[in-house]
Amino acid sequence: MATVIRFLGQFALVVLVLFSFSANAAREPGSLKIAMLHLELRYADLEHNAALVKAGIELAAEHGADWVITPELTFTGYRFDLAIGTEWIGTGPDQFVQSVQASADEHNLVVFLSHIEGVSNGSDGPSKRFNTLFVIDQQGDIIGRHQKINTIPISEGWSTAGDNATLIEVNGLNVGLLICADAWPPDHANWLKEQGASMIVSSASWAPGHYGPGDTWEKRSLETGLPLIVNNRTGVEREFDLREATSVVAYQGKRVLSHASDNSQLVLIDWDTTTNQLLGLTKHVVKLNQDNTNSAASLD
Repeated sequence: MATVIRFLGQFALVVLVLFSFSANAAREPGSLKIAMLHLELRYADLEHNAALVKAGIELAAEHGADWVITPELTFTGYRFDLAIGTEWIGTGPDQFVQSVQASADEHNLVVFLSHIEGVSNGSDGPSKRFNTLFVIDQQGDIIGRHQKINTIPISEGWSTAGDNATLIEVNGLNVGLLICADAWPPDHANWLKEQGASMIVSSASWAPGHYGPGDTWEKRSLETGLPLIVNNRTGVEREFDLREATSVVAYQGKRVLSHASDNSQLVLIDWDTTTNQLLGLTKHVVKLNQDNTNSAASLD
């Protein structure tokens, strides 16, 4: 009996080693699975949008994502100030950021989260409010943040402009951070290139049209030679129609990937960080439904 038990133990170990090898072999060297949360945000409804983000992170984890990116002002929507004001904004990462930190830790992935951040100048000075892109690591720690530089007058009158573009090391990669209109002038992207960025990640809430992005992202990718990953959103907010807004991967002046939808979807891309290519040129879309169930489709 002891001999049989030892044999079964050795057999199980061999199976485990083979399974582990097979799982690793299926992942190309330099492969990075990035989940883009292209969400239909509900205007100024932080609780609903937080539940949507949580569901998106869970689905991303189920599909083996390494990174998750969110749209600009993920929890509030863009002109939230007209509905709920700004007095509720506290100092430091709030409960909504902390909930995402817990999800990143639970699912062992990196999250690029765009939300508001209040920063105190001390007891004598007023607090500043920033449109911030947080970088949260696999342990749930905030390892970096970017404060939007090109804030829009009136629309973002609540927000203090940041000083510079931000470069941060994430999983061994030098990642440049921008938010939406930060990509409009070439200066910030070019500075990131000069500082040694290997790619640029940007949250956005940018509708097409007369004041839309046009070919901004293609231009920045051509000028810098860097892949630019832009996570936009969908939905209608007041007169602000983003149902045709696109989440984009641009490289060498071209859109390698462009996604638009009128409902919340999770776009998964397998990116080769060594060759800057979409591996297999495939796109996987997962719909986020009200009951947090999902249906998946694979698109060539």
